[in-house]
Amino acid sequence: MGLFDVPAPIFAWLDAQAAAIIPPLGRLILWGIVAALVSMGLYWSLSAQKRIGRAKAKLALSRAQLDAYDGEFAGAAPLIGNLLRSALHQVGLVAWPAILSSLPLLALICWLSTAYSYSYPAPGTEPTIQTKPPRLRTQWIAGARNESAPQQQTAPRILVAGPDREILAEVSLPVPVPVNHKWQWWNALIGNTVGYLHRNAAVDRIEVALPDKEYVGFGPSWLRGWEAPFFISLIVVSILVKVWWRID
Repeated sequence: MGLFDVPAPIFAWLDAQAAAIIPPLGRLILWGIVAALVSMGLYWSLSAQKRIGRAKAKLALSRAQLDAYDGEFAGAAPLIGNLLRSALHQVGLVAWPAILSSLPLLALICWLSTAYSYSYPAPGTEPTIQTKPPRLRTQWIAGARNESAPQQQTAPRILVAGPDREILAEVSLPVPVPVNHKWQWWNALIGNTVGYLHRNAAVDRIEVALPDKEYVGFGPSWLRGWEAPFFISLIVVSILVKVWWRID
C-alpha cells in the first residue's frame, strides 16, 4: 500500500453504502461533486485570499503600465521586471495551497482507477497476457466458487512458466488489475492493489488485457469509462464553486 492508498478503505466503504441506492454512473458523478467541494474548500481555507487578491490587482496594474509604455526598450526593462516579480509573487501565494488541496483528490483518483476501470473476462474466455521478458508461457486460471462458501468465489490466477515449463511466477488477482510488476520506488506513493512480483523472479512484468468497464452507453471509448463522468462533474462543480464563493 502506498501513501495515497491509505484512504482507499474509507472510499470503498462509502461507495458500498451508496451502491444500495445509486447506480455506478451516478456514484461517479457524485464522487466528482464531492471531490470538487472538498478540494475547493481546502484551497479556500489554506490560501490567503486577501493577499492573493492584492497580488492580482498589483499584477494587473503592472501589466497595464507595461502595455501603456511606448518608448525605448531600456525604459521598459524596469516595467518588465516589476511584471515578472508580481507574477512570481502571485504564483508563490497560490502554489502551495493548490498542491495541498489536491492531495485528497489524487488519493481518490488512485482508488477510482482501480475500483472502476476494469472487470474480469466473461466466463469461458481467456484474456491476452504479455510478459517481460516476452515469449514466456502463461496460463489464465479463472476463479471458481468456493465449495465451503458457495456465495464466495476464488480469485483468478495467472501462471507464468519458462521454456522448460518451470513455474516462474504465480499471481492472484483478487481485484481486476491489469498490470503486475516488481516493486518500484513510486509504489511508496501509489501501490499496486494485487501486490508485486518477487524481486528475484525471472519475470519482471505481467500485463493482462482485461475488459474496460463502461458507464456511458454512447460516444467514443474515452467517453464510456469512469474518467469522463468523474472529471466533467469535478470541473463543472469546481468552476461553479469558484465563481459562487469568489475564490481567487
